[in-house]
Amino acid sequence: MYASIGKCAITKADVTCNQAILGISTRRIDTEFLYYYLVFNERKFLQMGQTGTQNNLNKEIVRNLDIPYPKIEEQSAIAQVLSDMDAEIEELEQKRDKYLKLKTGMMQQLLTGRIRLKWKK
Repeated sequence: MYASIGKCAITKADVTCNQAILGISTRRIDTEFLYYYLVFNERKFLQMGQTGTQNNLNKEIVRNLDIPYPKIEEQSAIAQVLSDMDAEIEELEQKRDKYLKLKTGMMQQLLTGRIRLKWKK
């Protein structure tokens, strides 16, 4: 909590960390819903941070956050939609990266003359 404001993550296993990280246990709020809420409001939290050599939050600032949330069923549905969208974006980014590599390889082959194109008249 004394370092710069970092990124949110959801742990799927027990973890240990140093005192610069704030862990949040959820009871009345869906973990993934909270994750997306925190990510969506990152700029707002940056403005709330205490300024010094680095902009940071502390436990009290986080504890006093007023987070609006619907019933747990709706939270889960919202989180599922956003999670599905993240998965689709990741899949599309992987395809894009694959095609960019393919294009780079083809450019290398064509522009160096290793592959010649035959033109029909």
